[in-house]
Amino acid sequence: MNYAVTGGSGFFGEALVRALRARKDRVRALVRREAAERRLRALGAEPLRGDLTEPGVGEGLVERGDVLIHAAARVELTGRWEQFDQTTIAGTRRLLAAVLPQRPGRFVYISSEAVYAPEAGGGVLAADRTPTRPATYNYYGRAKLAAERLVRAACEAAGCPWTILRLGVLYGPRNVAFCRHFRTVAENGNLRIIGDGENRIATLYVDDAVGATLAAAASPPAAGRIYDVASDEPVTQRRFVEAHCEALGLPPPRGTIGQRPAMTAAWLIERLGQWFERDVHISRAAVALMSADQVIDAGPLRAELGWRARTRFAEGMERMRRWYRESVVPSRGAGRGPRPAETGVR
Repeated sequence: MNYAVTGGSGFFGEALVRALRARKDRVRALVRREAAERRLRALGAEPLRGDLTEPGVGEGLVERGDVLIHAAARVELTGRWEQFDQTTIAGTRRLLAAVLPQRPGRFVYISSEAVYAPEAGGGVLAADRTPTRPATYNYYGRAKLAAERLVRAACEAAGCPWTILRLGVLYGPRNVAFCRHFRTVAENGNLRIIGDGENRIATLYVDDAVGATLAAAASPPAAGRIYDVASDEPVTQRRFVEAHCEALGLPPPRGTIGQRPAMTAAWLIERLGQWFERDVHISRAAVALMSADQVIDAGPLRAELGWRARTRFAEGMERMRRWYRESVVPSRGAGRGPRPAETGVR
């Protein structure tokens, strides 16, 4: 089968390309940088240079009948609204305009649990019964939801089957963006457990996310469906944070902080970042994500497509620990931290 992938050099996208090439599928991948182009070409993919923020992006990416998996987006939980709007929303609009006239066989959009309302914490998140009202400050969730709506409307108007996957909190080897933010927060002495740390995080190992995507992309009944994707293994915030500290060779969190003080501190940090025009590593969206008690109902995906999460959290974190020790620590020791062009963050 022929696939086209956006975000193919990112954490999830590169894992997807690797899996597709392992099956000998033909893969055409949209990339922004020369280093990413070389890396994907080495995997056997056909890279196509393009940027979601530029007109005409996606031209030549798909042929009639191809499955397009749109994973590219601004993946950070920090930043200005204009950055999310231009990349995630306007970029999706540009892509749809370029590819739908070529009549792809399926348009698969990679979305997130961040589209759900903040008050959903404590309940079970499910596409058929949970409100999609991300908080005003949650630019990532708002942009993902807007892009979902664009995909549905444009694909239905063009007669193109679509599928949307709302992923839980991704983790695993090569998650460079998360490692960079997490390490910065920890090294600045700002890492705390929010509340008592016993709230559940809806985790999803990257290879299991890839498996769900491939199952949905190849299944006729998945057309026109939205699936929630996460492991059913309970992982608390405390366990999630402490496991990442251990994997990245960092000291454990420095105590706890209440959810309300954490939100206030994040608001102040965001404002300082805006005033001084600097990137920040803490946001209200991140605090809300880490402090909410959330469980994702992946039952429909299991029942209809036979998917299940195969990787236990401890196993996935051990793989991440080995990757970090073997691939990143030597580079840091040589005076170079992990850079996006080297390790695959889109």
